[in-house]
Amino acid sequence: SSRFRAFRGSLLHAETFPFGFPLRSCGVTKGVDKMAELQIDQDLAQRLFFEGATVIIWNVPEGTEFGIDYNTWQVGPKFRGVKMIPPGIHFLHYSSVSKDNSNEIGPRMGFFLNLQQRDLRVLRWDPAKEEVDLTPASVNETEAMRANLQEMDKFMGPYPYDTLKKWVSLTNFINEPLMQKLQPESRQICAFSEVLPVLAGRYTKDRVEQNLPRYDTECKSYAEGLARLPKMQVKAGTEIRFTEIPKQMYPQGATPEEVTRHSMDLSYALETVVNKQYSSNPQDVLGELQFAFICFLIGNVYDAFEHWKKLLNLLCRSEDAIAKHHSLFSNLISVLYHQLSEIPADFFVDIVSQDNFLTSTLQVFFSYTCSPAVDRTLRKKAERFKIHLTKKFKWDFEAEPEDCAPVVVELPEGALVD
Repeated sequence: SSRFRAFRGSLLHAETFPFGFPLRSCGVTKGVDKMAELQIDQDLAQRLFFEGATVIIWNVPEGTEFGIDYNTWQVGPKFRGVKMIPPGIHFLHYSSVSKDNSNEIGPRMGFFLNLQQRDLRVLRWDPAKEEVDLTPASVNETEAMRANLQEMDKFMGPYPYDTLKKWVSLTNFINEPLMQKLQPESRQICAFSEVLPVLAGRYTKDRVEQNLPRYDTECKSYAEGLARLPKMQVKAGTEIRFTEIPKQMYPQGATPEEVTRHSMDLSYALETVVNKQYSSNPQDVLGELQFAFICFLIGNVYDAFEHWKKLLNLLCRSEDAIAKHHSLFSNLISVLYHQLSEIPADFFVDIVSQDNFLTSTLQVFFSYTCSPAVDRTLRKKAERFKIHLTKKFKWDFEAEPEDCAPVVVELPEGALVD
């Protein structure tokens, strides 16, 4: 939506990459901070140059919007990559710009990398696809580049350490195995899904075989027009592989009473997800929450925002799990604290209904955390978080939660009510 695109544009820290031109002034920091003005001790800079990671990307067209983590710039003619990158998970992202009109910017694309100390990655721009080719360079080419790094120094932009603390706070639960598990098979994350028709329908004979009218046949209604549109599916290998949230929140063969209970307290569904996907490390569910948040905040992927909401809803409405897994939910509060610091207060308000998804979801969460069965430390942390949100966003958590109203649930087929 235009609301979502405008929000994305207001968040990223816009600068000029080496030998480029200033972009716009954006909401995260006032004004345009040029990388050439980065104040850093020379001894530290030299140590970071040799100890930090380096990503070389050949042939990125001048004017391309390019970024790493929480920063984005417009690259200049001499740009070859980024140096002095701290070890860890990073998100590199870019948008191609029209050669004829610099105001025409393509959809944002990006990819995650897990970089090690002194790591060197050599990539190339693919002019035909207008994207970074993620095929790794040969060992010989990589080592040749490593031997030549000092000569490449003047063509490399330094990693912006002023936003490193913010980046780490938004990604500290994302690890290498989780990153590999969630990212698309293609490794490219695109703001707009690449879709293909489920069935061939390009030619008249295809439509005849599927009993569909010709394209030039007049539609008699809006519904008929929609029905004629080809059914599309996401191109295999390009979708982010998020965990599927169960549609059935209760166990097979549940009684009507159990159906009602599991529809209000989603602990059973949460335990199902954790046991199936993250049994070795339940905290990874927070990593997935962070991964989804980064994909929508920086990658501009709206589907990731929808998944973030579903996963957060599952976590916040799991009363029994909150009492059992206090470490997980204490960390959830920390994750949300940093995430919500990046979002305008009215972003979660549904434009049609004026309902705030986050207020209603957290209202239920806070009603669960105040229970005597919940760990005392978690109770206090949740209370401080509620006070912080009330003060910062003026959200009201004291009204009666909607969950206190009667809940209508669908019973399993054949179930009898006494």
